[in-house]
Amino acid sequence: MSATAQTLARVHRLSVADYHRMGETGILGPELRTELIDGEIIEMPPIGHPHAGTVKLLANLLKETVGSAAVLAVQDPVWLNDHSEPLPDIALLRPRSDYYRNGHPGPDDVLLLIEVADSSLRYDREVKIPRYARAGIPEVWLVDLGGSALSIYREPGASGYAQVSKAADLAAVPLPLAGPVVCDLSALF
Repeated sequence: MSATAQTLARVHRLSVADYHRMGETGILGPELRTELIDGEIIEMPPIGHPHAGTVKLLANLLKETVGSAAVLAVQDPVWLNDHSEPLPDIALLRPRSDYYRNGHPGPDDVLLLIEVADSSLRYDREVKIPRYARAGIPEVWLVDLGGSALSIYREPGASGYAQVSKAADLAAVPLPLAGPVVCDLSALF
C-alpha cells in the first residue's frame, strides 16, 4: 500500500449492533460460528469431540453444583462493549427473572466465564482473556485440554488479571458465588 493510500485508509470497526444486523439479514448465516472481537468478525473453527465433551461435562457438573444460584449459559454471547461480543464456552450469570431473554448479559451480569481450549489455547489466552479483564469480568477459567490444566484468572484490570493460578485440587474448586461453594472437577482430565 502506498504512503498516500495508508494516509487515506480508515479502518471501520463493526459495532455489536452492526454485527446483529448482519445476522438478522442473513449476511452471517447460522452455519457460521463467529464472534465479534474489537469490531472484527472472527470465524471460529469447528468444535472437536474432546472440546465438546469437556463443555458438556463442565456444564453438567456446574449446574448440579450451583442449582438456581446462577444461570448457566453454554456458548452464548456476552456483551463486553460496543465492539466486542464473544462466545465463551460457559458462563455463570447472575440470576435474572427473564433469563436474559431481553438482552445478552454484560460484564456486571457475569460471575464466571470458562474457555475450553485445545487448538484455541493461544487465542483464548492472548486475545479473549485480556479483553475479559478490561471489561471487568471477575473470574475466568481456562481449561487447557492439551496440558491437562485449569488456570484461574481473578482480579481484573486494564492490563490483565492480577491473580493467575493453576487449580491445585480439582476435587474442590471454589466457585465465585455467595458462601463457600466448591465444585468437584476431578473428572475434568
